[in-house]
Amino acid sequence: MAVFVALVLIFGVGVPLGLASAIGTVARQAAAAVGVVLVADTDDEGDGDDGSGDDEDSGKDKSGEDEDSGDKDSGDKDSGDKDSGDKDSGDKDSGDKDSGDKDSGDKDSGSQENGSGAAAGEGGFEGRDQIGRASAQEYVTISDVEPNGNIKNGGDFSGGSYSFSCPLSDHHNSDNFIVAPGKRNGAQHTHDYAGNESTNAASSENQDALEQAETTCTNGDRSPIFWPVLRDLEGVGPDVGADGGSLDGNIGSFVVPASVDYTFHGHGTQRTEPMPLNMQLITGSAKAGSTGEGSNSKFTCSGFADRLTERYPICPSGSQLQRVYDFPSCWNGQDLSSEDFVSHLQYPDETGECADDLIPVPALRITVSYDQPPGRSFAIDSFPEQQHDPVTDHALLEYLSTESRAQAGADCINEAQRCEQGPDDDTADSGPRGRSDELAVSKNFATAMAGHKNAGVAHGGGHR
Repeated sequence: MAVFVALVLIFGVGVPLGLASAIGTVARQAAAAVGVVLVADTDDEGDGDDGSGDDEDSGKDKSGEDEDSGDKDSGDKDSGDKDSGDKDSGDKDSGDKDSGDKDSGDKDSGSQENGSGAAAGEGGFEGRDQIGRASAQEYVTISDVEPNGNIKNGGDFSGGSYSFSCPLSDHHNSDNFIVAPGKRNGAQHTHDYAGNESTNAASSENQDALEQAETTCTNGDRSPIFWPVLRDLEGVGPDVGADGGSLDGNIGSFVVPASVDYTFHGHGTQRTEPMPLNMQLITGSAKAGSTGEGSNSKFTCSGFADRLTERYPICPSGSQLQRVYDFPSCWNGQDLSSEDFVSHLQYPDETGECADDLIPVPALRITVSYDQPPGRSFAIDSFPEQQHDPVTDHALLEYLSTESRAQAGADCINEAQRCEQGPDDDTADSGPRGRSDELAVSKNFATAMAGHKNAGVAHGGGHR
C-alpha cells in the first residue's frame, strides 16, 4: 500500500491538474487507511514552499462561503492582516511571534488535508476546497507573551462565585443545535460535550429530550455544554473519511482534557440576578478567522494566568495548555436567545459593569486544561476554510438547571462567598476554587455592596 501511495503521488505530478487532484485524493485516502497522517511540521523553521508556488505573508485566503446559518460573513480578511483594526488591542501579542517563519503548513487556499479532496459545495458542505492547517505564526511560546492580566471580553470578576462539576460526555458529533438547528454536520468540526448526553442536531426540536436526558454534571444540571475538540496532529482520529473529520480538514486524535473548571462569577458593583433557565450562551465565533468579528479566544498555560493570548501557546514542561472561555453576562431582560444568537446578552465593560439598561447575570468562565502534545503538533477543530485559526475558538451552552440552583448560585455571588454546587443543590463547601479564581478580584465587592439592601435593589433598566 505504501508503494502504491508513493507511485500515485509521483505519477500525479505529470498529469493534467484535474486528474492529478483526483489521484492525489485517492492517495491521501489510501494513506489514511494504513495510518499515514499528513500533518503540519512541528519545528519552528519552515521550508517556505508548500507546493503552491505562492508565499503566505501574514494571512489566509478564506473566501469560501459560510455554511453555518446565522454566522456573519463580511468577506475575506484584507490580505489576512490581523491589525488593531480587526482585533482588540490585546489580541495579538505584539513582538512575540516565535521566529515569525511560516512553515510548509502555511495556509494554501487550495491545499487539501488527509482524505479531504471534496470541493466547495460537494455533499452540501462549503469550504472544503480551502482546507489548510494552522501556520507557524499562530503559535507562540508562552514566556514570550507579555503579562497582560486579561484580553478581550469578560473576565473581570468581583463578589462571590459558584462552581459545579460536569465531566466530559463520551459522545461527540459535528452538529450545532443552537446555531445550525436540525442540520447534520452543521459545524463541520467535532465538538467535545459535557453535561447533557443526548445533544445532537435534532435537540433544538426536542426540548423534552434534552430536559429528560442523562447528564454528566454531578449537581444534576442538564445543560448541554460544548466546544471544538483539540487534536494531536500526530495521531489518527476516529473520523478519518467522515464529515466533521478529515472530509472537513480535521485530522488527528482527540486530546482528552485533563480537567475542566466551570465557575459562575460576580462582576461589577451591582447585585446579580439568577441565570434564567433555557438561556443560550455563546462566547467567540467559529467564523472569526474570515470575518474578523466576534473572536473571544483566550489561551494560556498553567502557572501563567497573567499571560493570555489568542494564539496557540507552547507551554514549558510540567505546565498544561489551557483554553479559557468567558461568556457574556449582561442580559436584555427579555430574550433567552436572539436572531443573531448573541445580542440578547452583552459583555460588561472592562471594570465588569453592565450598561444601565441591562441586567447583570452570573459570568461563566470555563477553563479546559490539557496535557499538551509536543511542539506545534496540536490544533483545534474548525470549519474547513477557517484552517484551524486559534481565533475561531468558541464554546456554547443552554442553561438547563433548576430555579433553586440558579437562585442559590446568585445568592452565593451576592453574599461574596465562593461555593460549590453538589448533587443536592447545596452551595456549601465555600473556599478557593481552582484555575478560574486565579485572576485577582479587582474591587472590594463586600464594600461596594454595603450600600445595597439585600433584596429589591433596582437596576438601571428598572428591573427588580
